[in-house]
Amino acid sequence: MKSTLQKLRYIMAMLLAVILIVSPLTTAAALGADATGIKSNLVITGYKVTDTSGNILSSVPSGYPVNLEITVKNPGIKSSEVSGSADIDVSKLVDSFSGDGSPAVTITSQSDAPLAMTIKFSNVKYTGSGKTFKFMVGYKRLSVDYDITDLSITECVDQENKPADNKVNPTPTLLITGSLNRDTLKPDQLMDLTINIENLSNSILQDAVVSLTPSESIYLVAGKTTFFLDTIGGKQTRSFTVKIQTGSELPPASQSVGVDLKYNYDNGNALVQGTASERVNLISEADESSEPILFISGVQTDEVLKSNGERDVTIQIVNMSDKAVSKINVVLTPSDSIYFPNGKNSFFLPNMKGHSEERLTVRIKAAGALTSTLQSIGVEVKYSYTSGSSIIQDTATGKVAIVTADKSPAPILFISGIQTKDILKGGEEKEVTLQITNMGETTASDITVSLNPSDSIYFPEGKNSFFLKSIKGYTEESITVKVKAASEPSSSLQTLGVDASYSYDSGGGMVPGTASGKVAVVTESHKEADASVPYLIVSNYSYGGAPVAANTAFKLSMDFYNTSSNLNIENIVVTLETGENFSVASSSNTFYYESLGAGQTLTQALDLQALLVANAGQTSISGAKTVEVSFKYEYNAGSKRATNTMSEKLSIPIYLPDRFELAQPQLPDFVSVGQESVITLSYVNKGKNPISNVEAAIEDIAGEMETPAKVQQLGNIEAGKSSTIGFAFIPLQPGELSFTIKITYEDANLEPVIKEFPVLVSVFDAPPPMDIGMPEMYPEQESKIPLPWLIGAAIVLLAGTGIAVRRIKKARAQKKISAIDFSWEEDAPAQDLPLTEDKTDGSLPSTDESSKSEV
Repeated sequence: MKSTLQKLRYIMAMLLAVILIVSPLTTAAALGADATGIKSNLVITGYKVTDTSGNILSSVPSGYPVNLEITVKNPGIKSSEVSGSADIDVSKLVDSFSGDGSPAVTITSQSDAPLAMTIKFSNVKYTGSGKTFKFMVGYKRLSVDYDITDLSITECVDQENKPADNKVNPTPTLLITGSLNRDTLKPDQLMDLTINIENLSNSILQDAVVSLTPSESIYLVAGKTTFFLDTIGGKQTRSFTVKIQTGSELPPASQSVGVDLKYNYDNGNALVQGTASERVNLISEADESSEPILFISGVQTDEVLKSNGERDVTIQIVNMSDKAVSKINVVLTPSDSIYFPNGKNSFFLPNMKGHSEERLTVRIKAAGALTSTLQSIGVEVKYSYTSGSSIIQDTATGKVAIVTADKSPAPILFISGIQTKDILKGGEEKEVTLQITNMGETTASDITVSLNPSDSIYFPEGKNSFFLKSIKGYTEESITVKVKAASEPSSSLQTLGVDASYSYDSGGGMVPGTASGKVAVVTESHKEADASVPYLIVSNYSYGGAPVAANTAFKLSMDFYNTSSNLNIENIVVTLETGENFSVASSSNTFYYESLGAGQTLTQALDLQALLVANAGQTSISGAKTVEVSFKYEYNAGSKRATNTMSEKLSIPIYLPDRFELAQPQLPDFVSVGQESVITLSYVNKGKNPISNVEAAIEDIAGEMETPAKVQQLGNIEAGKSSTIGFAFIPLQPGELSFTIKITYEDANLEPVIKEFPVLVSVFDAPPPMDIGMPEMYPEQESKIPLPWLIGAAIVLLAGTGIAVRRIKKARAQKKISAIDFSWEEDAPAQDLPLTEDKTDGSLPSTDESSKSEV
């Protein structure tokens, strides 16, 4: 047994020796030293932050993609000990940046010099919290551990610790232009189109994506319609070129390529998305034309449209040509925040001779709170005229601007053209002057003006965007552009669409705004129009006359009218597109009619349900919403059978009932001078949408009082939430104190609501301090203590005396008392009452005289 134990001790000693031999080697490796004595000690010597285009950045907002170039040196390793960058293993660790960075290493030292290198991490995004960038470096051919190191990127804008200054950066101002390698288009042409995006702001555009949408007669050769531009720095321009091809049949009209840009930018508080759109117009060859010229405008007045108000609008239609027009049908389409209270938006006008005018007056009403200070009515005029032996039907469109506020923090830009009698002939050039008038009192800044010409005019100098520094309130600026007509204009009336974007100071920071308009350009045209086409229109519709409450049913009645005087239409299919704001109740949204005679009308009624829709980013659920009515029908055009399609939008106002309820104020039971009292109001939002900008205030104070806060900003109250609003106040004098509690908020329609509650309380003098000692005797004087307080003090004193008497009687009932010496103190202990010894075992008491003493 002893021998076996000695053997075990010997084996354990040998194992311990092995551990002691191996352990120093392992420890040395853990400290960064190998068998050759190499020690790793990585040091960061500098770094550089750039965007993905290589521009050096002074700040890095949350979510912004950047490249990091970090220079490091390792004095413990010679450059010759590393055969190349492939032997260096770099990995990004978890830190304040997302993405692995795809690290790339470049060795910058040579020979026996200490190892120096540059490590580049590409396309990493700052998460918005902290400023730490962490990585580790190892060497594949050296027996040393990985170095783990980190550095602080001071350019990061920490969103969590960023001061809440509520400063909002305006939306970046962009100019989108395009240029071709020739002036006009011909069939079967291949050419290069260059798109230029100029960032006029200081903001950096991140993750910029461009989508191109060519018109029907041209297409992109590569088939690619979306292009990723990554970043566009402040005050920088990015350009790219695509190849386009025209079709074999090129209509005599202006072709175009739509440019839609989406990007992210830092608005000062967060990374948000911005968009910009433009159309690059490309002029194709045109045929000769000859047709009437109808010019549509509004008769401007000083009258303004206020929230929930009504006013008349007069629309003027001028025939600027020699040709007479007949069968004139006018269809009006109001913008989102206005509607026609009588439900009628289609009208007929008498025939118009050449160089004559007609006026149409309609009544409009604002649907609750107005979403902008400039509303509009789209005007579509369908008419007929005679060309040779044919009766031609054509359409003219326009827009009438409506000012909707007396004074507004937002500028009101009105765009018009200075008309001249010069007629632009085919192939000739002419200067057109655009006039932009600021009808508001606030200055519009950083104004970008984009021009969109119609089909047969273009800009020979290739410039269709302009920049204006500012337009002050009640002033105007002019822009003169040179336009050129195609060799054979498609019509006698061409237009310049004008879109303006700008920034203005809203009082809480710079915010963006937009305005648009159209300028007419009269051209010489000799086009022969197509044969007559019958039109099917909604001549009248009704939804009950009053705005429709959300989540309620209503009846929509529509009158369909065949405008042709000699052609019947057949196989009519009517489709109602209700969108997300309405649904058809107990019916299909498609209707079929066998035929409709020339000049005849038919009526269709159906039940609709107004829906409650709240999409992300939607600022107003209420307002005028649209239902689109589409027609598809057939008709006989001579010996041929033809098909035509048309569509109209019907405007129906929706509002959300206000279901924010406030109870009457709860007053305190007793109010005294110098004592704080509290009045509370309970509330509940029974609606399905939040109410915003809730404010509670005390106003119209009659009397003297102090309150910690006369105005309380409660912010937004979500749907279904209930709570109370409390007001603390301290009266400073007795008597009656009155004031008004005023609650203001914006309901789900974004319409201001005011509710007032009058409050009247009686204030008493504060009670004097209680004196529990014996009062001194003074000559009788008139008491200054209010009678209610004297009565209360007497009741308290009598109650205390009653308690003491009851305690004494209770003690006497429990034990025999020979002599009583009690205290008037209410809580006197029982042992203070001296008791005689009871020797009668519960029998009759002693007859001693002293034992019969009573109190």
